[in-house]
Amino acid sequence: MSFSNMIVGENGLLAELRFYNTFNERTFAEIINYVGEHLTEWRSNSFIPVSDAVSIFNLINELSGGNRFWNEEVTRRVEDAVLELQEMINSLEE
Repeated sequence: MSFSNMIVGENGLLAELRFYNTFNERTFAEIINYVGEHLTEWRSNSFIPVSDAVSIFNLINELSGGNRFWNEEVTRRVEDAVLELQEMINSLEE
């Protein structure tokens, strides 16, 4: 599955959040693994490819927006996920 599909695809993390109000830990782990595997490359090249950057922006934007239909557990997990992802992206400045 492509990085974009992990996030916005038919079975992506955001689709499951929107349609089922569930946070898919397996898909999020794949997203975090992908970002983790590419951080060194992105840092050394001083850029993130546009397709990856757009996917990351969409993910952070959608997760940060929250949803009144999520239960407390999903809401907390989404908040933690945003922080984890932002921390990884912020590490590019180091």
